[in-house]
Amino acid sequence: MNKKRLIIFICVLFMLLLAAFSIFGIKKLDKETYYYSVADSSNYYTVKFDLNGASFIDTKILRCKIEGNGCYVTLPNAKRDNGIVLGYSDNKSDTLAKYLPGTDVFLSDNVTLYVISYQDNTLTIPDNDVDYLEKNNLSCRAYNKEKSCKVVLPLYNREGYENKGYSTSRESLTGFVYANDEYSLSHDTVMYPIYSTSSRHRSINVAKTLTYNNSFIEIEKGCEESVYKSLLEYLDGIKYNTSFLLLGNKISFLTDDTFDEVWGTRYVGMNYGPKSLRSVDIRCSTRVYNDYYATMVHEMAHSWDFYYARMLNDNISSQGDVINLYNKYKEQNTGLFREYSFSNLYEFVADMMRYYYFKYYVPRNPFNSLSYPNDVKNVLEKYICISKNNYNDTLCK
Repeated sequence: MNKKRLIIFICVLFMLLLAAFSIFGIKKLDKETYYYSVADSSNYYTVKFDLNGASFIDTKILRCKIEGNGCYVTLPNAKRDNGIVLGYSDNKSDTLAKYLPGTDVFLSDNVTLYVISYQDNTLTIPDNDVDYLEKNNLSCRAYNKEKSCKVVLPLYNREGYENKGYSTSRESLTGFVYANDEYSLSHDTVMYPIYSTSSRHRSINVAKTLTYNNSFIEIEKGCEESVYKSLLEYLDGIKYNTSFLLLGNKISFLTDDTFDEVWGTRYVGMNYGPKSLRSVDIRCSTRVYNDYYATMVHEMAHSWDFYYARMLNDNISSQGDVINLYNKYKEQNTGLFREYSFSNLYEFVADMMRYYYFKYYVPRNPFNSLSYPNDVKNVLEKYICISKNNYNDTLCK
């Protein structure tokens, strides 16, 4: 008897549950999942919210029961990290809000509302390094899902110096951009005016620019494509074998006219500037002046010499073992290096790398036929090792 009553009880309970599901709108979604039908009920209007770049909202969906022509909902609060929420709009691209948080909005249909918000980003330019700067604080506003906004870099001047542009580092070309160019800000940023200590003034017609392994390259109009593509191939080789030579450079491929006007006809490459920020000029010419690949390695080695000083305070050319080598081989004059290599310690370091590169990295005549003394090889390899290990001088002896 008790067993029969239990069976009857279970059956009645099951029937009551089925009736409740039917009355209150429980619908079967699949074999194991059920959901309560609110959004598609004909008795309700719903408003769905899209964060649209904001970081938080009190609720994603609101509903109200229709009475007459519609019903009211109270809009929730929303937040944007490091930014301001203006309100809501039915257009995700709006920059002005149609509805404010906390206000009542009348619904006459189902609707999606987008959070309208923004973040102000500021660019600060220290003006203590220049004589004149149009404006040292610039700001822009990134709306909604925008990751960044743009400002135009102002003009600046420093008497007796060649203006280069701006960088996010005082001593390197990271994030380099010219004055009057647009710069994208995704957060508050400080940019430094960059200039050369050379007092020469030149004006070149730049036809093409590109960034390359933390170096910045400009190509003068008139520099033939076949020539500068060959120069870029040499840079590819340098990057592959000795990428540390390319850090912190501004490289200009200049036509014969511009190069001759400044430096005279006997040069193919030139390196100048303060510390790690080096400007390298390479002649872009169809005439054969020199071994361009070797010239570029030599000039980039100058930059490496000074970049080393930025990382570890002293140039490679200031190290005691390098000075000892310089004095030794200058006195012996063995023919291992060019006479030009002994004009000063800077040229000695650059030519050491020049010979080493084409003997061991890219073997070719006449370099690979040279008998490289072990003392020169060992000393240079120590500084190569330090550079390749992110300038950790404890890893290389």
